[in-house]
Amino acid sequence: MTDFWSIIGSNPVQSGDDVRSALDRVSGRLYGLDATDLVKFSEGLSEALYGIDRRELAEIPVVLAAGLELPQTSDHFLYARCACILTGRNAYDAALRSTSEFACFVRPLFQAAEALLHLAPSVYEKKFGSEMGAVGRFPIESMSNAQGWAE
Repeated sequence: MTDFWSIIGSNPVQSGDDVRSALDRVSGRLYGLDATDLVKFSEGLSEALYGIDRRELAEIPVVLAAGLELPQTSDHFLYARCACILTGRNAYDAALRSTSEFACFVRPLFQAAEALLHLAPSVYEKKFGSEMGAVGRFPIESMSNAQGWAE
């Protein structure tokens, strides 16, 4: 199995176009994996999403172009976590150390990063003609990491 973070790689993500390009690169790497490794990649993704599911990151407001600040929804927080992971291991580790490192992912233009959730299942179905099925022992929903949301 290729390491989860090796498949993600290091992707500069400053715009929606960057997100789509990064998703294309990751998708290309996934096509080189066998069925077992695609499942392991999905498990690694759910573990990474769970690990970064933390209250202090979810409480960073979304700042719109007009300066209006809105709270993140649970969906927006999931997309921001996907964008952070898509950027690579260094950005992920930095976000775990400092909320200011995560704040750059809390922007509406990164919503396309949600597609990271569907890459491995899509590749699996195209390659093997069946659904991958549910994988991972870590839930990806916001507020599922009790330790990350503890007071």
